[in-house]
Amino acid sequence: MLPIENGLHWIKDVVFGEDTAPFCAYNAATNWSIIRTFVINLLRAKGYRSLTKAQRFLCHDLEQLFSLLTMN
Repeated sequence: MLPIENGLHWIKDVVFGEDTAPFCAYNAATNWSIIRTFVINLLRAKGYRSLTKAQRFLCHDLEQLFSLLTMN
């Protein structure tokens, strides 16, 4: 039997708390899952190896957070 969880699912569950998200509507849960995947890929593309450390670093620095959205 193959494991269901892979690296992306684990990160979304543990780091972003996807399993405990209070969304009841299917569309809302799907949309937030897409946003989480986008954020994970964005942080990885910008060179962050640890998403937990990236969250801690970026939550206190709005300028750095908004710089993620630029093409530089």
